[in-house]
Amino acid sequence: MKRISLIVLAATMLVASGFTASMLWNVSNEGLTINFELPDEGTKGTLSGLKASIDFDQKDPANSKISASVDVKTLNTGNKQKDDHLLSADFFNAEKYPVISFVSTSIKATENGFLANGNLTMKDSTMAVEIPFTFKEEGNGGGAFHGSMTIHSGDFGVTKKSKSGKDKVVITLNVPVKK
Repeated sequence: MKRISLIVLAATMLVASGFTASMLWNVSNEGLTINFELPDEGTKGTLSGLKASIDFDQKDPANSKISASVDVKTLNTGNKQKDDHLLSADFFNAEKYPVISFVSTSIKATENGFLANGNLTMKDSTMAVEIPFTFKEEGNGGGAFHGSMTIHSGDFGVTKKSKSGKDKVVITLNVPVKK
């Protein structure tokens, strides 16, 4: 009798934990956008081919985790000569540092959505960043993350640091996902 009670208790805990676990989301490349803009320069562009592991539960963001990367060589400003120069050793040095990555250290709910704190690695530098984002789940088993952040390329050694803020880069993300 005792053994049956333990088995029932263990099964109940296992089933209940399934309802509180985070949700694994798969990135859908259809509709995916990673845009960047250097406002002081007027340069705009995109990155593509996001690879990510997203374990996210909007009801329990503290137990959620995001890990993402993108190939630097997918950088596209619409000007091949500019792209080639940006990928050279003068800027991103894409041959030596081919990936930009982000790994969350914490995620929390905010008044306007969520905030992912984590480490952004670009070129040969890793810095703590905050990415405010929203998440909208759709009835078809999908959803979308939308976020925006500002970084300074000089902090990552991509450009020279600028006291005037000319190295400011605004990054906007739209990441559609499916269960």
